[in-house]
Amino acid sequence: MNINFPTYNYNQNFQGNSRRLQNSIDKALLKKTLSKSEEKNLIKEIANALNTILIPPKYIEEGSHNALYKITHKYAARVPLNYKPEDFKENDLLKLGRGIFSKLKNYFGEAVIEIGKLQILPNVGKHIPAGIPEHLTKFLSKNKINQYYINTYLPTFAKLPQDSYNILFKDIEKLNEIKLGPRQYCLFDYLNPNNIVTRSGKLYLVDEIDTLQDKSYMNTTAKLLNIFINRASRNQEAPFAGKNIKFVRKIFQRVLIASVNANMLPANSKEDIEIWQRALIKCNIKTNVYEILNNLESMSTQYKTKEERVNAGKIYLNKLFNENPLKK
Repeated sequence: MNINFPTYNYNQNFQGNSRRLQNSIDKALLKKTLSKSEEKNLIKEIANALNTILIPPKYIEEGSHNALYKITHKYAARVPLNYKPEDFKENDLLKLGRGIFSKLKNYFGEAVIEIGKLQILPNVGKHIPAGIPEHLTKFLSKNKINQYYINTYLPTFAKLPQDSYNILFKDIEKLNEIKLGPRQYCLFDYLNPNNIVTRSGKLYLVDEIDTLQDKSYMNTTAKLLNIFINRASRNQEAPFAGKNIKFVRKIFQRVLIASVNANMLPANSKEDIEIWQRALIKCNIKTNVYEILNNLESMSTQYKTKEERVNAGKIYLNKLFNENPLKK
């Protein structure tokens, strides 16, 4: 059974208040601080625009807790599920984004403006999320969910170019270098595959970044295997792919090469080891997980340049697949 991707309509003509709101947001972001009158005027504009933003034609996608609506091609509004225009409070404090993650090329999850429970962030545009789109899990049967995952998600993400994975993984590796405060580090939400999306052959991270206490270097290859291979959605394990296991292996290959390219730590906890073990089962790879991790770690220390590491990674993957052939 073929299940079409959800289509998002981005060809609506701009509403006048949305265009004005975009211009006002642009002007506000050029300033480090706003006066009280500037804050009041911007909040008023947002309040006036919500009736033409929080409507079905502007709906983009939803997650477990929030929904996303288009403001313009440039900006989107992230609000809690079932949020209505009347829930917006004009006396809530307006906060301008701090640009903490501005150096990340393919990250679209950081709010540029926040007022109460409403956030305004860059609009990633028409996209396809990894795994099963959250809203589909709410009405599709388990069988249809599995079919979507096997016949739609897997081939789509397996066909993405290696460079798209490389760029995203470099961004995620950079999270390990960012501190939010004393003993406060960054961790992307690796439990929900919808937090990574593809658009025009590229990959983007779109969710908010969590704060982790006292533990750096927790953004590991294992976390990305969880996103791309182990999870169908936040609440559902990915099904076994059957005849499409070749696509699972192709994604596994993309993930490992991108990880080696970014010099990312393969695993950093007992949970990470368990993630690896589940991913290997889904790829029908029976090689001991510790043997694989040791080989990946040795590449990081043995080879001085990225090119040498990547070449060694490709050779090792070929060896791994040859030792674990698929049944014909």
